[in-house]
Amino acid sequence: MSNVGRKILALGLVAGLSLVGVVGCGSSDGNGGTASVEGNGTNQTGSSSELNAATHLNIATQPAPAYLPIQVAWDNGWVEEALKEAGYTDIEVTFTEFESGPPENESFAAGQQDVGVMGNVPSILGKAAGQDRVYLGISENGEKTEAVIVPADSDIKSVADLKGKKVGLVVGSICENLLYNLLKEEGLSIEDVELINLATSEQQAALDAKQVDAVATWQPTIAKLTADGKNVILADGSNGVFLAENTIFGNREYVEQNPEIVQIFIQQYARAAYEVVNNKEEYAKKYADKYGLTEELLYEALKDANLPIVITETDINDLQGTADFLYETGKASVQVNVKENVIDTFVNDETVKAYLNGEK
Repeated sequence: MSNVGRKILALGLVAGLSLVGVVGCGSSDGNGGTASVEGNGTNQTGSSSELNAATHLNIATQPAPAYLPIQVAWDNGWVEEALKEAGYTDIEVTFTEFESGPPENESFAAGQQDVGVMGNVPSILGKAAGQDRVYLGISENGEKTEAVIVPADSDIKSVADLKGKKVGLVVGSICENLLYNLLKEEGLSIEDVELINLATSEQQAALDAKQVDAVATWQPTIAKLTADGKNVILADGSNGVFLAENTIFGNREYVEQNPEIVQIFIQQYARAAYEVVNNKEEYAKKYADKYGLTEELLYEALKDANLPIVITETDINDLQGTADFLYETGKASVQVNVKENVIDTFVNDETVKAYLNGEK
């Protein structure tokens, strides 16, 4: 029988890998471009002549619709089932849920996670801080999946009006990149606003108490904050401002030493992504309570999101833009070369394509 461990950590925001003063080793430790992984006799399609050595698969996720496929795979036991079918009868599979990227990075830094999902900024900050991770795919993207929210009665009517204002957000998260891009479009910089570090669970109260003038956040918090009309969307990533890449990644050593296990994880991720994309109403109904939303609001959040799994040159270039932003603004002390740290063979495997097309 598979020894399956499951846990959810409601971790508060920690500052260990925040944007300020990130230090670490150099980032050009890849093989010069996207790479492939071979080893242990595996053909990465679910069968191998020799099992990978790992006795655990620790999967990190977050409670956001962007990562709903992991939740679906988790709840259905698909990863465990597929591993067992491939001969991994004693592997321990553990899912851990974090509130946001920074505490998830802490867990990766402590060696507690093997693969996971995370927004672009914390994902790259972890790499810049010396975590030897590789990018395997894109879990979610979409120009409307992150947004700046203001009270409906606010005198802030445009991004330019944010100058000198207090903006609440998870510092070190994907939303800081959105805010940076929006301000840049208006000839402003991130230094033109005052950043207030707020967990997503704190943002509604901060707006109500007028402790901040605006918040930058993601789904489902966008839907929660705007549901009753008290708050409105000031701006999102539309018109090419921000693609909002969320990554699938893993520890390089684990990925290289256990390619069949990683391939099985990606296969089941793709299977779940197909289910969500093609049954949005069903999954909105099933998971509305988890995200604290109505079925209608969760459906709207899912409708605005792409769940591609595959990573393209466009994605890599967009992630490189994030890496450049972090380095140029001094938030990361080394410049990460994203392309040198991409392994795209898992998501480009024929079995994954079949799952994404509903053929398996």
